[in-house]
Amino acid sequence: MDIVRYDPAKHLEDCLTTWRDSGWLEKGMEKAAGEFISSGSALVSLEGGRAVALATSGRGGFHHCLHGSELDFCSINTVNVALHGRRMGHGGTLTASLLAEAAERGDACAGLGMFEQGFYNRLGFSNMPYWRILQVRPSDIAVPGELSSRPVRLTGEDWREIHDNRRERYRFHGSLNLTPAYTKVAMETSPGGFALGFRNRDGKLTHHLFIEKMEGENGPVSVGWLNFRRPAEFTDLMLVLASMGDQIDLVRFSEPPGIQVQPLLRKPLASRRRTLGAPGGRVEVRTLSWTQCRILSVESSLNGMKCRGKPVSFNLRLHDPVGKHLLGSPGWRGCGGDYTVHLSVETEASQGFTHGLPVLECSVNSFTRLWNGSARPSLLPFTDRVDASPGLLEMLDEALPMPEPSFDWEI
Repeated sequence: MDIVRYDPAKHLEDCLTTWRDSGWLEKGMEKAAGEFISSGSALVSLEGGRAVALATSGRGGFHHCLHGSELDFCSINTVNVALHGRRMGHGGTLTASLLAEAAERGDACAGLGMFEQGFYNRLGFSNMPYWRILQVRPSDIAVPGELSSRPVRLTGEDWREIHDNRRERYRFHGSLNLTPAYTKVAMETSPGGFALGFRNRDGKLTHHLFIEKMEGENGPVSVGWLNFRRPAEFTDLMLVLASMGDQIDLVRFSEPPGIQVQPLLRKPLASRRRTLGAPGGRVEVRTLSWTQCRILSVESSLNGMKCRGKPVSFNLRLHDPVGKHLLGSPGWRGCGGDYTVHLSVETEASQGFTHGLPVLECSVNSFTRLWNGSARPSLLPFTDRVDASPGLLEMLDEALPMPEPSFDWEI
């Protein structure tokens, strides 16, 4: 297996062919795909001098509620292997190589959207909590009040302004800020997509929603994202969706983290019953965990955390499977090893054990879930292989009080 840096002059056509064969690339989207591949870091795997696999990554920021500033984040954007090159290790090796590259430049953690459960677990990734995808009748949205101002229509030509506004949104625990390429490609690959937004008196875009797809005259309408900073702005966006109810039968969007939309609906259970078998789909909530995360550096992920509970000190023995997928590189081989961890208002992690402290032994997959709040420490043994005393896990429950995390930006 020959892993090399992606060169568009040499590898683009092979990579686009692989994407077409996989159903990833629609006709007319070749230019956008090429720009997205080149927007970050890209590696290809060669067989006979031809690219048989491609993996790409980007950089961003991860918001952890116990850290005072964003953590450097690596997003694994695309991993695709040609149909004639699958199950030969290309995908895992390319992804591991991108992770090593990110770790060596100092990124604290990484994330991705998985195609199926299990593949990326071999590289140290673990599940984030469920996304909730709502399908509601816009005529059922019962939000009091009136629009703060008249909404404006924005298109792909406004993608830079839209991206800047996305970065200013309300930040939930676990949320991401990604590079402009993500917004640009999302809008370019949504034919007919547009945004409805609001400007302040100075003409600055303050909040908006992006309609990525409208199916027929009566929908469903798919909303790519809702972008807001304050409660009044969220109300504006709900009123915009409600205004579609005279024409649109169904609207689909991701429920914002920490916000329950159902109390804002008129008789949602009756609507669910009435829409059973409807051509556009039924009123419902779909839940799925399809995003994954892993830490790349114990020290970068933990140092500086401000834990509000009673201080806890322990030894951490961490196992990282990613090294099995790296090709003899002398650099980063994962973050497995022995550490001493002190969780307090000034958390510190360092390599090596400290005599007399209790021990937590687990995989980087499990420790990532504990660190980002995807799983309560005392409940981890029910689903993960974790070796620790119940007393230590209960102390970690108190030291790490966090809401469920959500990337809230599609990778």
